[in-house]
Amino acid sequence: MYYIQRFPFPSTKSNSEGTLPKISSLSLVTGLVAGVIGVMSAQFEASAQLAVQRPCDVVGTGTNAWSYLILEGENYVSEMDDTAGVGFTKVYGDGAVTDFYGNPVLGTDTTASRKGALFTQTTFGQFIDKVTYQVQFATPGTYYLYMRFTMFENGGNTNHYLNEDSFFLPPDFDKDPQTDWPLVGPNGQTGGHCEGCCSTAGFLYIPEVGNGGVRVNHSADPAEWEGKFHWNDLLSSQFLTSGVSGEPSVRFKYEVTSGMVGHPLNFTVGYREGGVTIDLFLFSTHTNLLDQYSQAELDQLLIFPKLTVSLAETNALVSWPASACGFVLESTSTLSPPSWTVVSTPGIFSGNLNTVTVGATSGSTFYRLRQP
Repeated sequence: MYYIQRFPFPSTKSNSEGTLPKISSLSLVTGLVAGVIGVMSAQFEASAQLAVQRPCDVVGTGTNAWSYLILEGENYVSEMDDTAGVGFTKVYGDGAVTDFYGNPVLGTDTTASRKGALFTQTTFGQFIDKVTYQVQFATPGTYYLYMRFTMFENGGNTNHYLNEDSFFLPPDFDKDPQTDWPLVGPNGQTGGHCEGCCSTAGFLYIPEVGNGGVRVNHSADPAEWEGKFHWNDLLSSQFLTSGVSGEPSVRFKYEVTSGMVGHPLNFTVGYREGGVTIDLFLFSTHTNLLDQYSQAELDQLLIFPKLTVSLAETNALVSWPASACGFVLESTSTLSPPSWTVVSTPGIFSGNLNTVTVGATSGSTFYRLRQP
């Protein structure tokens, strides 16, 4: 995913007062680069790999710091049943797959991270499919599970998205969500049942910043979904029965010990209903992101870091969030066609920002952040 800032530097030619233009003359244009670089889905297919946490995948400093690992939904390394039309499938920003309404599942204008996601294509089928990811942590700790996702109507009941809203999560790394939960209830070992319903635990009920953890119902309006992405924390279904099938309404969290750091770990997800489309899973040591960050802030902080530009005398300061540690700053003098090169000037970390100081030149320069 690429972001760009365009700004004309002040001309090096003196004006009538013999000085450079003032800061107020700086023009900023910000937006998502659309069509500058086309990325074919085949390139993403080849990228299925270990999801590695870097030591710099940290937000904040000191006692307020929290670590994270992003797991792309489409980036699984193995699938139990890859038969066409069955269970899970990878989707990309090409509009090749459509839902009950005829809406493209990830159209060309999708805001999915890396233009890919995990789509659930079968209306219902408990454990008919499973996908396994591999993750590798750099920092030990207790990691709470979050998800960035959208919903697509499967035709079961068009009054809401409660027929599209469930899957199974494992009890731990290197565990199977179908066979490794400790209790065997009426429907098998379903302790990892995670679903959108209802208010106390469902991921279609989303808490808002400063609202005391109250979860607001977003289960019915197609205008909120059908390719539009939301974040939420993940809890076990409130309909599990303690001592019989599993603990209800409990946050999914995973303990990463020092001995687990630096080693690939399997993370397996089981199938249940079709419609929920997972852009990414987020493992985070922060216990309550949704109470502190808005949806837009999480997007910007973790997957769409925003460049900002300001003037300091005759220099430009190009800054972006330090949490975007895997991104590279590049520049080009033209977009017709672009010739992107890595900015060699090192960034300076200060106040949770990386900042590069660029000397003013005549003409325009375009900048982007690129995630290799």
